[in-house]
Amino acid sequence: MSYDAVVEQLKSVPNEYLDDISRYISNILNGQKKSEQGGKPRGKFAKYFGTMDLGDGLEIQKQMRDEWD
Repeated sequence: MSYDAVVEQLKSVPNEYLDDISRYISNILNGQKKSEQGGKPRGKFAKYFGTMDLGDGLEIQKQMRDEWD
């Protein structure tokens, strides 16, 4: 994909969607800046869906099992 191809696609987008596209591009650029400034390494899907730090997964499993005892 080239910049020219993207520009051509943008030219065909109805005006009512341009604000959404602009916000989307801004979010991508802001995320890139954060990761360049020493953000945490992320997995493949974290880039799109975010991450949650829930602590030790094994400890959570133990607590869930103990709940049924």
